[in-house]
Amino acid sequence: MAKKSRARNFGKKVFLFFNLLVSFLFLYPPFFTPSSFIWINGFLGLMAPYLIVIEILLCIFWLMAKPIMSLLPLGTFFLGWQVVWSVFAWHPGTPFAQKRKENVLRVLSWNVKGFNGVNASSNLKLRTEDMSYSIQKWNPDIICLQEYNTNERPNDIANHATYFIKKYPYYFFSKDFQVFQNDYYAGSIIYSKYKILKAERIPFISGESLISATILKGDDTIQIFTTHLASYRFKQNDFEAMDQSTMANSISLNGKRGVLRKMRTAFMERAVQADLVKTHLARTNYPAIITGDFNDVPSSYTYKTIKGNWQDAFLEKGFGIGATYLGISPTLRIDYILASSDWEIRGWDSIDENLSDHHMIMADLILKK
Repeated sequence: MAKKSRARNFGKKVFLFFNLLVSFLFLYPPFFTPSSFIWINGFLGLMAPYLIVIEILLCIFWLMAKPIMSLLPLGTFFLGWQVVWSVFAWHPGTPFAQKRKENVLRVLSWNVKGFNGVNASSNLKLRTEDMSYSIQKWNPDIICLQEYNTNERPNDIANHATYFIKKYPYYFFSKDFQVFQNDYYAGSIIYSKYKILKAERIPFISGESLISATILKGDDTIQIFTTHLASYRFKQNDFEAMDQSTMANSISLNGKRGVLRKMRTAFMERAVQADLVKTHLARTNYPAIITGDFNDVPSSYTYKTIKGNWQDAFLEKGFGIGATYLGISPTLRIDYILASSDWEIRGWDSIDENLSDHHMIMADLILKK
């Protein structure tokens, strides 16, 4: 009996230590974000959904083993409520209607992966037609596309603007990069049904940019921003290094170190970009919306900095985790539609068309009067 009691007590101490470690990892991002360690925040942010699940399981364990100790995971949730409420949305039963109501502004955002499709099939024309149809069947007022590329030769199948300009005659394209022997431009683009009064490109050091369009809709002037923040720039060998089935030899270990270096660099780069985006959002004098592929999760420094006190359309009208990226992990929500307090969010949806490695996301909004 004494041996069993000692073993039981030892087991509880192990669980207590584990719980303290999980609680520390969970609470680090919202409370400790010194600029020199933002990259640590980035790694822990990716773990947030899993840490939440572990805390729930630990709470159940303590309720059965020693109820008073359940206060530890419960206290962790209380202190880290911002993380929980940024990761999960709690609005079941709010379906997104394809036909919208009058005076509603529908904004669609999608990382289209250069119109290359999920498997990069050889038929560019069919891929582009499919993606254009998938977008326009929802009849959005504003379309924001990231990783968009095109050439500008008339009647060329790779002149992607021709698929949109009939219904969306006003647009602004960032032209961040010239690719494919300088024959194509790549970047982010805003298409609008309504007249664009002014447009601006704010460049990042990386070459990408934040773009904005000041738009006249009826009697209202609004401002739309979109951006694509720094990615991890993973190549095929990086994905292979992350594969759990890879043998732990010196090559794969070096590959994993390379992955971690790329991730750390991207976390730091996005932090700088997020600060710049925040500065420009604060300057707007109009009801504003920002969309884009932030390449970072809701518990990250990037998201918290850009969001500030703006509304997250998913958190207002979505349900669950709302993952928007199809690779690496099933929990990654890295694409966003955020709105200033001038807007009332009426609906949100995420749609997997199996045409990109990102989901298409949409929001219906109406100006408060």
